[in-house]
Amino acid sequence: MSESLNLANQSESVSQDLTKVVWDAIVVGGGMVGAATALGLGQQGMRVLLLEKQSIDLTWQEDSPYQVRVSALTRASEKILKNLGAWQGIENRRYHAFLAMRVWDELTPGEVLFSAHEMNEPNLGYTVENNVIQAALWEQVNACKNIQVLLDSMIESLSFENNQAWLSLEDVGLLKTELVIGADGALSKIRQLANIGLDTHDYEQCAVVGCVKTELSHEDTCWQRYTKDGPFAFLSMGNNISSIAWYLPTDKMQWALSLSDEAFAKEISKASDYRLGQVLEVAERGAFPLIRRHAEHYVKPNLALVGDAAHTIHPQAGQGVNLGLLDAAALVETILNAKQANKAWGSFSVLRKYERWRRGDNALVQRSMEGFDWLFKQDASLKALIRKPLLPLANKLTFVKNWLMGQALNGREALPKLAKTFPKS
Repeated sequence: MSESLNLANQSESVSQDLTKVVWDAIVVGGGMVGAATALGLGQQGMRVLLLEKQSIDLTWQEDSPYQVRVSALTRASEKILKNLGAWQGIENRRYHAFLAMRVWDELTPGEVLFSAHEMNEPNLGYTVENNVIQAALWEQVNACKNIQVLLDSMIESLSFENNQAWLSLEDVGLLKTELVIGADGALSKIRQLANIGLDTHDYEQCAVVGCVKTELSHEDTCWQRYTKDGPFAFLSMGNNISSIAWYLPTDKMQWALSLSDEAFAKEISKASDYRLGQVLEVAERGAFPLIRRHAEHYVKPNLALVGDAAHTIHPQAGQGVNLGLLDAAALVETILNAKQANKAWGSFSVLRKYERWRRGDNALVQRSMEGFDWLFKQDASLKALIRKPLLPLANKLTFVKNWLMGQALNGREALPKLAKTFPKS
């Protein structure tokens, strides 16, 4: 597999060439959402410069160890990735379709089963390692002649003048563009330089993640149990391999990371109520605190934020990257519509269409996840009495179950074109 990238070497001549171009868009951040945004624009003929801190490893071995970070991709995300040409790269590496989801509560006897069969769907989504998604997208970035990549350049300043944005890069100089797109993560420097504030909420929880091998088969099912400390989930991967998401109070994060593999396996087995038997093996693990962030604005003239730069969410329903890919698809469509209408796509009036399109939906999903978190927190309140009949009742309401899962799987309203239909074969 090719490892070459369409990179700008940081020689003086190349730097001068970059500074002479008025880029249609400069995308800052080459993660999953940033790469998807650059691709969506570059594949439609726009001149895009993609800035990323480090090179992306495109090599793949079938016996590569499972990675720590995994995403559960929805049908809408599948369509976006297929329309961008990246799905084949995922299939060439590693992914897993899950057919069902089981949710239950430590304190109540009932559970809710979400089934692809009941919904007449082939599956409920795919679990894919984040580095696999990113590599598949970067293969397409490499193949797109309209995208130039610049690695390892430090952004010094961001300014706006004459309906253009100006990015000053160390050792490169001043870059001019119609639009800067911040896709540089939760601690976005672009957001900070643009003086866009954040609404934040500390969940006082952390997520411990990694992959494990279990005694029993996961049955192509994702399993989620609510415990007194927070949710615990198995996301089905390969043969008896599952990705875990173990939510704990923040003060237990270092404890979880410091456990020996044997002790960690025992704690995971217990947290999962032994649904998949004993945990036999554990791979590399990681952990991160959970904080809800929402940018006060997604756009300014000649600037837009996408993905984690605009919002972060409680990951218990796995919606983070899916919301980010919808951001990317919506922004791409907004820009291309403006270009077709001979409008300045960096103008505030155009970019506000993207913000109105995505900000409300992202806020709704954020608050919905907080509602689940509130309901299933096992404190001494009336919530325990509410939950006791809730899960058995919810499991019987097939129409409601399937509607909720359909919203999560296929997206909600006003989907971007990239997320609506599969590409023609």
